[in-house]
Amino acid sequence: MSTDSIDVTVHRGALSDVLCEQIAVVSQRGIGGFSDDRPVSASLVRSRLTNALTGAPPVLVLARAGEELVGWCAVRHPEPHEARARLWGPVVDPRVRRSGLGSQLLREVTGLVVWPLMTTDVPVDRPGAAEFFAGAEWRVLHEVTVLRGVPVPRGMATADNSVGFADLDGYVAAAARQFGGYPAGFAEATLPRWRDDARFQPDHLLLDPPTGSLLLALAQHNGASSELLLAELWATPAARRPLIRAAHTLAARQGLEAVRAVTRDDPTPFVACGMTVAGRCLIFTPPGDR
Repeated sequence: MSTDSIDVTVHRGALSDVLCEQIAVVSQRGIGGFSDDRPVSASLVRSRLTNALTGAPPVLVLARAGEELVGWCAVRHPEPHEARARLWGPVVDPRVRRSGLGSQLLREVTGLVVWPLMTTDVPVDRPGAAEFFAGAEWRVLHEVTVLRGVPVPRGMATADNSVGFADLDGYVAAAARQFGGYPAGFAEATLPRWRDDARFQPDHLLLDPPTGSLLLALAQHNGASSELLLAELWATPAARRPLIRAAHTLAARQGLEAVRAVTRDDPTPFVACGMTVAGRCLIFTPPGDR
């Protein structure tokens, strides 16, 4: 595909269902076969790019060849008390990679925002991905481990869930402060943010009340595959493995095909529960950001 006919424009306003589906299609093509491969749907795109508390649409730049979307890059507005806004992309159709389009999208979108930024997870095993940000003089902020597991029932592994739990907001906020290290204002908004995610289900928020621990699991589907993402594990050392095992049982009960976890912490508890390390990812921040 020639890049001569590609137009790069700023999208203003809300995300339509059609646009979310187009972004999902391009994104799925881009991650296929790499450690961050996962089901991408239009609802996932909307949940990840839209500010959960305010509903503000992202700062979004699109690349089109005629009517076809071939690339995009976005910054989600930061939540109250969030230190950095999240950069999503640039994502470029494999047919126009290494054409300079990704660099153009990155320049365009970062030129439109004033917040400190951090990227989403950049897989080390995707050729050129980490080098792309390093070449733009972005620095590594965090390193994360990606793990995969099979949702085979593990005996009677169960855990309490949040259905009907009294003062769930307070429980989650306390876990966010204790285990997530979040400041009070951001911690108190944690559950409202989670509830606004289209993937959130109360029975997928697993709790260990004696220790104040929790595991947030999110089911992700598209037309081809499904998985349970272990999105947050805020737990004491003793509670980690029981919660992970309970999540595998939950995935089996829901008929999901895989379990995936992405963690900045020691992956040993996940490995001890039968998960395998699928890869590593890096999170970058721009030059000058602290």
